Amino acid sequence: MQSYVTVETSAEAVRHNLRLLRGCIQPGVKLCLPVKADCYGHGLELLMNILCLKQDTSLPPVGTPLVDSLAVAAPEEAVRVRELGCELPLLSFFSAAAYLEGPVRDEALSEMIARDVIQTVVSVDEIEPIAQVALRLGRAAEVHIKIDSGMGRSGVLAKEAVELFGRIRRQDGLRLTGLCSHFATSDEADTSFMHRQLDSFKQVLAACGDTEGMTIHMANSAATIDLPEAHFNMVRPGLAAYGYQPSQYLRNRQPLRPALRATTRLMPIKEVPAGTSCGYGLTYTFDKPGRISRVAMGYGDGYLRCLSNKSTVRVHGVDVPVRGRVSMDQLIIDLTDVPQARMGDEVELISPDPTAPHSVENLALLAGTIPHEIVCLLAGRITRILVD
Repeated sequence: MQSYVTVETSAEAVRHNLRLLRGCIQPGVKLCLPVKADCYGHGLELLMNILCLKQDTSLPPVGTPLVDSLAVAAPEEAVRVRELGCELPLLSFFSAAAYLEGPVRDEALSEMIARDVIQTVVSVDEIEPIAQVALRLGRAAEVHIKIDSGMGRSGVLAKEAVELFGRIRRQDGLRLTGLCSHFATSDEADTSFMHRQLDSFKQVLAACGDTEGMTIHMANSAATIDLPEAHFNMVRPGLAAYGYQPSQYLRNRQPLRPALRATTRLMPIKEVPAGTSCGYGLTYTFDKPGRISRVAMGYGDGYLRCLSNKSTVRVHGVDVPVRGRVSMDQLIIDLTDVPQARMGDEVELISPDPTAPHSVENLALLAGTIPHEIVCLLAGRITRILVD
């Protein structure tokens, strides 16, 4: 059954963005697309055929592939990608040994290793569990080491990285094929810390010694577009691939196309007299007669409550304000300036036009957050479709 809210993902927008990102990197540099969190809320199943299902090998290749590999955050996401038929190299930003224990951990590790998922290791404690499962399966588990170059979140500290590098290379059952790190401030105007992180990562690479043939990666969306010295031999642009500017401070801003549009339909419309207050807490009062309707979208669907009395939606080409507090299941909108609106008319909740007040980026600004949160929270009672 189709829900009342529809989220459209544009296949052509994703293709366009990936081609732009390809143009930012040199030949031979691989493009790894993060598809975690359901492709940043854009629908993994919708995009899988576009990104990586095996093509007809009887036909000659056409152009450059959109992506060289995919990345996920957790084992369950990796399994889902493989079950959807993807045969590309697949990197998991966590290993199951990082947060699971006992039989549950070993089962997850078995799944990852059997499905050829590259696991990211950040500590010596992960080595033995992964290796033991791999040896039991008669295989070598492929791993990358993540270096904490200054973000202070995950990764082995720079001073401990060389030891971890050596231990993994000596460990039966493990095959070290990459090293990586992650930027903390690539979306900020001041790039000094970003360059400090890059220098720290380069120092670790030099200290480790022989990394020939390994995949070295650090660049996120902003660094892919704006910091070529951080490209190494693979980049990991996430947000930009889906069409959103990773930073307002980019020097080489790209003409990305937002891939997501969300719509619903007007519910019954009613006239309200001056002095009418609406929504939980009665936070908005009409100072003159008005015309309101409801739409079936709320914080239960990922529409942030902090957008109450701030955001707009579009009806018949007119940007109309959200009145009162965002509820779990619905919004109240002011149709006073759209007299032609009728029940059942389309309401655009999120626009793919980056200049629209209800674009992902502008909603993020209103909410005091980042575009990632706006798109990743869209969930639950929505219908997802792929459009050209």
